[in-house]
Amino acid sequence: MQDVIKTDHPIRDQLLQVMIDNKGSDLYITVGTFPAIKIAGEITSIDEDMEAFTWKDTFEFAQSIVDENQMAKLDKEQNLDFSFSFAGARFRGNLSFQMGNYMVVVRLLNSEIPDIETLGLTDIYKNVTKLGQGLILITGPTGSGKTTTLAAMINFINTNYKKHIITIEDPIEYVHKHKNSIIEQKEVGKDVPDYETALIGAMRQAPQVILFGEMRNKREVEMALTLAETGHLVFSTLHTRSAAQTISRVIDIFSENEKDQVRMQLSDALVAVFSQRLLTRIDGTGVHMVKEILVNNSAVSNLIRENDIHQIPTAMQMGKREGMQLLEDDILKLIQLGEITEEEGVKYANNPRIILEQRM
Repeated sequence: MQDVIKTDHPIRDQLLQVMIDNKGSDLYITVGTFPAIKIAGEITSIDEDMEAFTWKDTFEFAQSIVDENQMAKLDKEQNLDFSFSFAGARFRGNLSFQMGNYMVVVRLLNSEIPDIETLGLTDIYKNVTKLGQGLILITGPTGSGKTTTLAAMINFINTNYKKHIITIEDPIEYVHKHKNSIIEQKEVGKDVPDYETALIGAMRQAPQVILFGEMRNKREVEMALTLAETGHLVFSTLHTRSAAQTISRVIDIFSENEKDQVRMQLSDALVAVFSQRLLTRIDGTGVHMVKEILVNNSAVSNLIRENDIHQIPTAMQMGKREGMQLLEDDILKLIQLGEITEEEGVKYANNPRIILEQRM
């Protein structure tokens, strides 16, 4: 992957190196303030040997980490996600505007791709990667670790199987190397103009595994379902809270006269939905991932076809032998182990009543 676009920017280099040396997670640059870095969850202003950033300082900092095409996209869309490398580390950035001025946020990424066991994921996350085709969805709010889970699953395939893998990401966060598989990573805005164009191109490159960062519109969902039905294992994400909500979201993208057909397609193509959240540990030292797992079996497939989505949680409770679980199952386990507070569990549960009833 490329390094930063311009090498002659001492302040940028200094701030990025501070992040690396101190394991800072985020860097914030706004006009009229000192740069700030979040270290161990606390935001610290960097004011030693540094002046508050002017409009010119902020603009030049932004220019130093993106190229001309990305700046043009920022001016058009008023928001830009991107990634870059510096001193052997990977960063994800966001450029936006506030009060008419540029704002820069840069996150230091984990350069090591975690494995499935390290993330505390169960064997079902491995088992579904053995399949030759179908749709696997990782869901959850922003910042819930979806990209990391996807990276771990793709890395498992890359390590254990001889496949042709194509990823389409916006931006690329984890950089994979060829192992047993051939893997191509395409970044939206750099390598391809958009997801749709990239997916059309991918169909002509004979991949067996395709990952694209997020299903954002009807056309992308259509293409994902078509690919999943025609001999490809497809991974993607949605910003949904639960497995049942995920199914509803996919179907609701379509018009009423299309929904019956989509239900049929989804009931056949879906492999699994993995929904997740990150909850704060009871001692405040980090986070725990809690997971909801839906595996498509004959009962779930029938519920999707018949539009009985509200019954999916019941089917999940009956499917525990197949690796299924509700989010609340994982939350209750962590509460009982003393890893998280009941308050934290109730806050993030899809059905808080399940958590509260255990107290009674």
